[in-house]
Amino acid sequence: MRPAVPLPSRARVSAEPATETSIQSAIRTFLFTDIEGSTRLWEQEPVRMRTAVARHDALSREAVLGAGGQIVKTTGDGVHAVFADALQALHAALSLQQAMIRPVPEDGIALKVRCGVHCGESEARDGDFYGPALNRAARVMSAAHGGQTLVTQAVAERVAERLPPATALLDLGTVRLRDLASPERVYQLQHPSLRTQFPPLRSLEVTPNNLVQQLNSFVGRERELAEVRALLGKTRLLTLLGMGGIGKSRLSVQLGAELLDEYPDGVWLVELAPLADPLLVPQALATVLGVKEEPGGNVTDALLAYVRDKTLLVILDNCEHVVHACADLAKRLLQTGPDVRVLTSSRDVLQVAGETVYQVPTLGVPAADEEGEDTVPPQRESRDRAVRRAARPGLLSDLGRHEAVRLFLDRARAVQPTFRLDAGNAAAVASICRRLDGIPLALELAAARTRALSVQAIAERLKDRFRLLVSGDQTVLPRQRTLRALIDWSFELLSEPEHILFRRLAVFAGGWKLESAEGVCAEGSLDALEVMDVLDLLAQLVQKSLVVMDPGGERYRMLETVRAYALERLQQAGEEATTRARHVVHYLALAEAARAQFVGPHHAEWLGHLDRERENLLQAHDWCGRDPSCGANGLQLVFVLKNYWRIRGLLGLGQRITVEAAGRDAAKERGFGRCRVLCDAGQLSYFVGNFDEARRYLEESLGIARELGDRARMAAALQPLGMVYMGLGERSLALSTFESAVELAREVGDPRQLAAALNALAQQHHANSELAQAERLYREVLATARTLEDEEVVAIVQLNRSMVAISAGRSADATPLLAQARDIAVSLGSKPVEKSVLEVCAGLCATRGDASAAARLFGAAEALARTTGLRREANDEAFLLPLIERARSTLGQAAFAELEHLGSGLGTQDAAREVAAALRSD
Repeated sequence: MRPAVPLPSRARVSAEPATETSIQSAIRTFLFTDIEGSTRLWEQEPVRMRTAVARHDALSREAVLGAGGQIVKTTGDGVHAVFADALQALHAALSLQQAMIRPVPEDGIALKVRCGVHCGESEARDGDFYGPALNRAARVMSAAHGGQTLVTQAVAERVAERLPPATALLDLGTVRLRDLASPERVYQLQHPSLRTQFPPLRSLEVTPNNLVQQLNSFVGRERELAEVRALLGKTRLLTLLGMGGIGKSRLSVQLGAELLDEYPDGVWLVELAPLADPLLVPQALATVLGVKEEPGGNVTDALLAYVRDKTLLVILDNCEHVVHACADLAKRLLQTGPDVRVLTSSRDVLQVAGETVYQVPTLGVPAADEEGEDTVPPQRESRDRAVRRAARPGLLSDLGRHEAVRLFLDRARAVQPTFRLDAGNAAAVASICRRLDGIPLALELAAARTRALSVQAIAERLKDRFRLLVSGDQTVLPRQRTLRALIDWSFELLSEPEHILFRRLAVFAGGWKLESAEGVCAEGSLDALEVMDVLDLLAQLVQKSLVVMDPGGERYRMLETVRAYALERLQQAGEEATTRARHVVHYLALAEAARAQFVGPHHAEWLGHLDRERENLLQAHDWCGRDPSCGANGLQLVFVLKNYWRIRGLLGLGQRITVEAAGRDAAKERGFGRCRVLCDAGQLSYFVGNFDEARRYLEESLGIARELGDRARMAAALQPLGMVYMGLGERSLALSTFESAVELAREVGDPRQLAAALNALAQQHHANSELAQAERLYREVLATARTLEDEEVVAIVQLNRSMVAISAGRSADATPLLAQARDIAVSLGSKPVEKSVLEVCAGLCATRGDASAAARLFGAAEALARTTGLRREANDEAFLLPLIERARSTLGQAAFAELEHLGSGLGTQDAAREVAAALRSD
């Protein structure tokens, strides 16, 4: 029962989510609770524990809410609660402890709860809280025993003059908590109804160890700690594997601190980084354990004799440069001491029987925006657009959820206490965390720069990250003082063949497959590196944490920071031009193979290949602009990729790189290459609505084709040029151009060009209300498309035929045509067809009088247009807009706008359901 003492007259902690502009930073008090021995109880009494824990949860909620607090979340078999006032938290803890000692129901389990209370500054975002104060409260709780409530000095100071009657705080002195941060003075909450005597606190002092106090807080890694702890319960040799600076050492030491209770003979850290001689590894452990060799014996024998009957955990930190010595020592320790466990951190595996390897991941980073034209490599993105993208609504509250951001903010505040995340710097912080791959050491080095630079300036200078990210701390190891030295350490441990492959892999962007590494890094080599070597060498680079193998094992990648280092090494070796040229040839061959499959049964598979290699394709395009010897390949690359950009709705990106290619030296001569690339640039410019630009490119392409007497290129330019004329409103010129395109396509015998020209001419007849002529031409196009087995053209024709049917008042005839187009759009992943299906279905609903559905579908189509850059063709506009205006008039401007906005927010599946409903209505 809660003591009859008035609660502080302060508002309850708000449970309302923080908004982008209101990340709430304030002093708050946190209560963490936990059921002592719950794991054992769950294993022994699972049925009774369900009832007991349900009772515990109800009592916890009653205690917290009754004291004016807020349950933030449940944490295993405990709760995490927040209070506006420290006294409220004490009331809640006291009430809970008193409730838990009441008699339990018959056949129930008497549970003992430990509580920890701490107050400090925290940030509230989306109903959750972040900051070191929470970690400290949890550590205080973990030091307590069942039935015991511990509070920190900060809490004691705030409640000292306001304690309820019969309540007191017993000073337990200063203890080192298992967060390895600074010692904390703690107090025990006392009341006549509660137990007062407990064993010594579960602090670092209780169990033998040599874990040193850390100078900064441990941020994040909750999932990794849980996973590694579980693994160490199942294996006796666990290696934390990862590149330098990724946080292996800190994770292993933190795990050791949390496992102290399980190792009565201690947790012992052996720091191997300073060792140069592998023979000194056993001596390093002996020094830590205080073991001396016996006369006539050696230090290893003395160690084995010591551990034979001990229960202890040995942490071997930084094993990679003495890995064989560590492997031998670990094996002998485990063979001798049945209750010994060994935890190692290394950039390379030990390769000992029974070893379990845990790949330490980088910290979570904000995802890059992958919508529409933002799907471009970092080097192609302007800073202004990055700022606009990162500052979009809701981002600010999302950023704090990422561990990399939390670490950066924590370290930035250490050197700049007033630093806060806000709308002005969110874009830069997100960029820093993402571009540094979530590597903890790199983030700490960057955060240290906030002492003298704004985060915007730091983000801007990351292009020279190895010069920027340097530490002035002379107390750390030399290899941890700069980002470059960190990777130097790993690079210098490689063999010469590994050096060669490592640096050549830098030319890949966004990852690669094994076959690509073999094709690019070994072919044409002037050294001993052969194709057959690549697999084994690549496996070694993965094992040594310089290359990451993605889940599934089919693709590999480098962290961007490692890749930047490897590229420097490639340039220093004088191999960049030859390796990049092979990269261009390899990915051009892939793009050509994919283009040939776009109209076959394997189109989806090949589109997927290009999706996965998009960054490599863009990288190859960039290099073609820098190396004149690759100029012809660059023109061929943009040609074969044109349809890929269109199908995937990446028109802005496709248009941009095609225009870039048209402006390069390889395209300056008025020959076939320039003729073709201008035609492609014109088509893509038309698709994104740049009609004047498209006209300029296409008319020049047509002129060059006439100069060359190339009638096939003339036919290729005429059809899109006619579409441009339609977009510009020059209808008679468009008609004559389409007629010329049909005539020329028949003459050269190109069925694909003929289908495109006939389709455009049919659209013109439709626009002129000549529906019978349009239907006749569409049927001819459909027959040609089926002969070519071009499903996308089939879908386009059926869409056009459905519009003719709607215009003729035969809506029922339109439904099966639209259904076929929809199915093809889904099968191909074609964004242009998907958008047109939404538009025509909107027109169909408007014709039926279902204005609400028309508005939603129109909104979904407009949203897709904004995402992809696709513009509606003039003939489609003439069909659709009158029908949409009819729906708008039916609903009224405001109601239509509301439904259109609703439609614009539909996801792919919801939009598909809207389409399905429209097609069922007939």
